[in-house]
Amino acid sequence: MKPHISKNFIIRNLFLCAAAIAITSCGTATINKPRSDAQIESLRTFELAFIDEFAVPHKRFNAAAFDAKVNQGNAMFQQAIANEKFTARRPVLNDLKAQFDADAAHLRSKASRGKVTPALASEMKKDVNKIYDHALGR
Repeated sequence: MKPHISKNFIIRNLFLCAAAIAITSCGTATINKPRSDAQIESLRTFELAFIDEFAVPHKRFNAAAFDAKVNQGNAMFQQAIANEKFTARRPVLNDLKAQFDADAAHLRSKASRGKVTPALASEMKKDVNKIYDHALGR
């Protein structure tokens, strides 16, 4: 073979391999994304229910029940992070976990001192929905 034909042959094959890898990885991401979206929606539902359960004005704070629910949430986030196949979502799940931790700490502080108001619960739920919508690209 002539040198320039050989060089073109190699370049063409490298391009085809790169294109095949790109197409294959896009297919994998598309397949895993709905499952990933469903997992994030499940975490959203959990966090909203958590707020509904503990951000109740004039409700006596039950530290044991609160801790049990926080532990359940932590386990759900850890499992979601470990099982995530869509690698671009792992940092998103880590951020959602950090937000859950911050929300739980804030709610513990308010609830344990009897400082829960209807506005607190409403604002927390609004923020959670906004964060999860952003995580889902909405």
